[in-house]
Amino acid sequence: FGSSFNFEGVVKFQDMACRSRRKPGPLYVVEHLEQGLEEWCRLEYKHICKIVPPERLLFLRFPSRQDPADLSPQGQAPPRTSSAALEQLRPDLAVEARPMDIEVQPGEERAPACVLPAWDRICLLDMDAEQALEPHDVSNFDALVFGGILGNVTTEEDGSYGSDDRTSEIRKLGFAHRRHLGPMQMTTDTAVLVSSLVLEDARPLAEIPFLDSPEIGGGGGGSDEAKVSDSGPIDCVCMEGFRYVAHRGANEEWGPILPDGMAEHLASSADGGILDSL
Repeated sequence: FGSSFNFEGVVKFQDMACRSRRKPGPLYVVEHLEQGLEEWCRLEYKHICKIVPPERLLFLRFPSRQDPADLSPQGQAPPRTSSAALEQLRPDLAVEARPMDIEVQPGEERAPACVLPAWDRICLLDMDAEQALEPHDVSNFDALVFGGILGNVTTEEDGSYGSDDRTSEIRKLGFAHRRHLGPMQMTTDTAVLVSSLVLEDARPLAEIPFLDSPEIGGGGGGSDEAKVSDSGPIDCVCMEGFRYVAHRGANEEWGPILPDGMAEHLASSADGGILDSL
């Protein structure tokens, strides 16, 4: 964990969308790169909707048969979505070539030309980037782009972890700016959470507590914490190669911040499903 992180007065990360921020945040753009919307992905996207207010969130390539309202917390407006790909919404694309299916909030104009800021104000979150995301970047970028993917972790010869670089599917668009969040892979919701802490709460990466390759337990309850009993974790699943934001639970045990229901989903997939893909 970052040694200088101050835990006094820490509020729940899931309530961050309702907190006052030090600085206004960017637009968070998630390019969905999976087929359909599997349960693990739906849980991650629901978590993102708790972190980022709907007016600053846009899901692209969103499955047309899915209702974005199902992702939002009760009483909150749904995020904006489009079945279009990022390359179709580039500001330098001819207006007549842009799609017109952006889901907007009541009172907003349906204007795809204005969905994205200027291309040189957009940053791709990319593990292969040379520079890390830093608090001062909040004034450099108006939008951050994330890949909505289930990345495959690889182990390098030196024992470090890598990925199968599915971000390359977006990188090929030619971004002027790219930033990384550290050397380990993160789930999409974790990457959004970390980016919001860095840019909106002005916390350098070194001051954010991380938990690497955690053992995540199932066992019911619906909490965002890994389940732990007196005798240890229940139905543990090791997320080897993944980095999560850490927090200390009511039992004083450290655990990863997870979407509601993810611990149970991972435990139920221990013999297949998502873990086979990982």
